[in-house]
Amino acid sequence: MRPQLRARRRTDAALGALAVVIVGGVFAVAAVGVTRDADADALWSSAVWLGVVLMCGVLARLAISRLAPRSNEVIFGIVALLIGLGWVFVARIDPALARGHAFAVAAGFAALVGTLFALRRLDWLLRKPGTCALAAAVGIGLGNFGVGGIDTSGGVYDPPPLWLALGPLSVQPNAVAKLLIVIAACGLTITAPRWLPAQLLPHRHAAGAIVATVGAWTLLVTQGDFALSLVVFAAAWLPLWLDGTEGGSGNLRVVGLAGRTRALEAVVATYAAGTAVLTSVYDPLSSQVRHWLDPWTAPGNAASVEAGFAFSTGGIGGVGPGLGAPERIAGAHSDFVFAVISEELGILGGAAVLAAFVLLIGIGAGIAQRARGTNRLLAVGVTAVLGLQALLCIAGELRLLPQTALALPFVAYGPAAMVGSCMLTAVLLGVSDSDVGARLAQGAAAAPPPAPPRSSPERQRLAPTGELHVPAPPAGPTPTEESTLAHAIEPVTPEPPNDELPAS
Repeated sequence: MRPQLRARRRTDAALGALAVVIVGGVFAVAAVGVTRDADADALWSSAVWLGVVLMCGVLARLAISRLAPRSNEVIFGIVALLIGLGWVFVARIDPALARGHAFAVAAGFAALVGTLFALRRLDWLLRKPGTCALAAAVGIGLGNFGVGGIDTSGGVYDPPPLWLALGPLSVQPNAVAKLLIVIAACGLTITAPRWLPAQLLPHRHAAGAIVATVGAWTLLVTQGDFALSLVVFAAAWLPLWLDGTEGGSGNLRVVGLAGRTRALEAVVATYAAGTAVLTSVYDPLSSQVRHWLDPWTAPGNAASVEAGFAFSTGGIGGVGPGLGAPERIAGAHSDFVFAVISEELGILGGAAVLAAFVLLIGIGAGIAQRARGTNRLLAVGVTAVLGLQALLCIAGELRLLPQTALALPFVAYGPAAMVGSCMLTAVLLGVSDSDVGARLAQGAAAAPPPAPPRSSPERQRLAPTGELHVPAPPAGPTPTEESTLAHAIEPVTPEPPNDELPAS
């Protein structure tokens, strides 16, 4: 195992060095580009906060090597690269946010390490699905529940920001709530809440999916955010749908796999149909769809229009780091950071960010495929949340889908969003570490015991495997060998010459 660990650490160190070079290079070029504008704040003064970000990443990597030494070595490299690029562009958009976002990154790395340490008590959380679901509902409910809709005086659609103001600090409680939803759904596959009626115990998968559907519809009405509703529903539905247990035992019997799958597929069809009905009959949602299809009809969609111009201005290679115009886009640091990246780094830079997320999704899917039991469901849930949120955010900025208030994981500004994304990453790292450890332990148990030395007394007995070891021959020759040797050295009488042969 030591050579494998050394190879993992070399790969990890190479990815970390590559991330530092890319982030440092983009920051330096962006700082030079910003200084060309006399009215722009220079980025060089925030270089110390970039050092803080890089140092926090190094410390987090060292902690991961101690808490999860066998975890996938590529995950943290991708996450660190995204976090570093996100900090550079947030600081480039508004240098006043450099310090705050550096603290958010530090809090995210601390949450990652703390979650890895807390995974030792994960079994306790998995056996309390009702408590986790209630905590998630409270966390989402603490957000801003202002209903988005149409301002009839100006025709402006203003989606709710989903932020909770705590004095000078603003957070998004739904960022951590999504992880609690995944844990609650995974826990429902192995246990059931005490308050669940006995008649529903065998149908708890479908019951949990129905509760998730109602909660997602509630978010759709109160928050007016299609992406948040879909992410919450997928976080609860996917682990329940992929659970492959059959039968159960005692009071935890469940419906057969085929019947459970049909019920969950009916639930997802019901969610889709209900969302379509709500969109058509509820004015805030229908107006959001209209303004998405035709952003020129609503003055409040100026940010979306400016983001479209930013994508077109960037072209293939971009205008260059620090040479864009992110000040034209309202909320660029939180809602349109991908548009800023694509303007200054071009389609190639935006495609690289998208490829990083796709690679992260693929690695998570591979970890889930190799894992077993609840670990498999946890890996599926956290991968789905991270991947779906990232793709929905990027699609919203590209106007392929309605704009969402969710933050782009690891990249956009937001302390709570950073903490929640890092906690999801920690769960994925923990699952990959435990899966590799379990496979190594299984391989060690199946391997045959090492053979004793040839000169040991154990070689003279019958081996446990049934192989008979023949004793070594004695030092002297055997009787058969002595007779053969004596016969070999007997004198031989020479034959007479041909002329002395008797006549026939």
